Amino acid sequence: MHGLSGRSLLMGAVLVVAVVTAANSARGGARLPLRPTLATAVVAGAEGSCALTSAGGVKCWGYNGEDQLGTGQQGVVASAVPVDVSGLATGVAALAGGDRHTCALMSAGGVECWGMARSGQLGDGTTTRRLAPVDVVGLSSGVRAVAASVNSSCALTTAGGVECWGSNTSGALGDGTTTNRSAPVDVVGLSSGVTALTVGCAVTSAGGVKCWGGSYGLTPVDVFAPGSGIVALTHTCALTSVGGVKCWGRNDRGQVGDGTTVDRATPVDVVGLTSGVTAVSAWGGHACALLSTGGVKCWGENDFGQVGDGTTVDRPSPVVVAGLSRGVTAISAGVFHTCAVMRDGRVKCWGVSGVGQLGDGSKVNTGLGSGDPAARRLTPVAVVGFGPRATTTIVSQLVAVTPRRLAILTLRCGAPARCRGTVTLTARGRGTLGARSFSIPAGSERAVAVPLSARGFRALVRVRRLSAQARASYEQVAGVTVAAVHTIVLAAPGTR
Repeated sequence: MHGLSGRSLLMGAVLVVAVVTAANSARGGARLPLRPTLATAVVAGAEGSCALTSAGGVKCWGYNGEDQLGTGQQGVVASAVPVDVSGLATGVAALAGGDRHTCALMSAGGVECWGMARSGQLGDGTTTRRLAPVDVVGLSSGVRAVAASVNSSCALTTAGGVECWGSNTSGALGDGTTTNRSAPVDVVGLSSGVTALTVGCAVTSAGGVKCWGGSYGLTPVDVFAPGSGIVALTHTCALTSVGGVKCWGRNDRGQVGDGTTVDRATPVDVVGLTSGVTAVSAWGGHACALLSTGGVKCWGENDFGQVGDGTTVDRPSPVVVAGLSRGVTAISAGVFHTCAVMRDGRVKCWGVSGVGQLGDGSKVNTGLGSGDPAARRLTPVAVVGFGPRATTTIVSQLVAVTPRRLAILTLRCGAPARCRGTVTLTARGRGTLGARSFSIPAGSERAVAVPLSARGFRALVRVRRLSAQARASYEQVAGVTVAAVHTIVLAAPGTR
């Protein structure tokens, strides 16, 4: 479904006018501040990603050559950290991501889209790309789900019908033609009775699946018979009512997950995933499953590490994503990268990273090829700004130093996040006296023994008491470091 190869993806944007990095600013563009927040869902596309926040807002990161970040501003071509989507601070219920466009289902039942519009995939009746979200024609209410693919979008109405818009060259809109549509059209024969959908396939209330486009033809045909127990779809994979995963189609990179690279015209079980799965996401040459245990397994194409097992070896059967054996609540497979939402509201991504699509603040370099390690992350990295806010307080005031040169400070970590960082002691005219890393569970206090340098200890012994500055630098949320600073008094051993 994608016309991009793994070795040409990063060459799509050569000129970077403005890049937003973790330094919290845009060179040549507007200032785009980071605000710590919690994520509830994520969608990964071709060269970017977006997350739904707990407040019902949307933040996006990655390439912006088609305005798919939705900032409402010109001149920002890529962002390596999340930025706010204009006008969507609240009121969003769900997201769907295409290659270079995104659609949002509003809590009031309407649909808004932004980004690339050459094929009409924004649904506003034009082919004009938009800096910020626009309403989809005729869908201001009455929608309960939305889906997006390469250059097409679809909506499931509250009446159980399906409407689609955008690219239709392969019949992806299911209206019996190959004419692109810049506004929604009905999918033939699916005016009611649909319970779930992806672009090109729908689950019926009878438990069957109908698909259209490409080899299926211009109107829906049965892929799963009624009563087959399918409850959800993504690309060419399905989730069953017993928590199993079945996939079909092209299998040259192992993306069907049956342990082979043989194309499958009909659905087959994914190895080891006949039960225990709560969600599945597939796109391009790889797929991932969210397990009931909160772990993630992926399979298929792995040129950029999008499978997440620490290698670039294709996997024809599922493997565990490194570091994600539990704690995950949502997943999304993009073209060459993958993202996951953690139970505590953090977001982690892995795979290709050349244009900021992992959101970890890495330097954007659109000229990197697939063979350059700097253009990929083989295991999950944290997206900047998401997660619970950590708070560290320096409790100590008078600090007794032991004969072994240890200054014992008490630090307090507030709820709800663990505090990790480094506490450094300095004194005017004497420079750095010592430093020590710390990791403190949320809601607790810990003694941190800071070893003083020999020079610093001798200076303390001479004066017996020494005013010093304690600075606890810690990660408040992913990618955002702050510091707690407190003046203390160091007391030499034996000082009363």
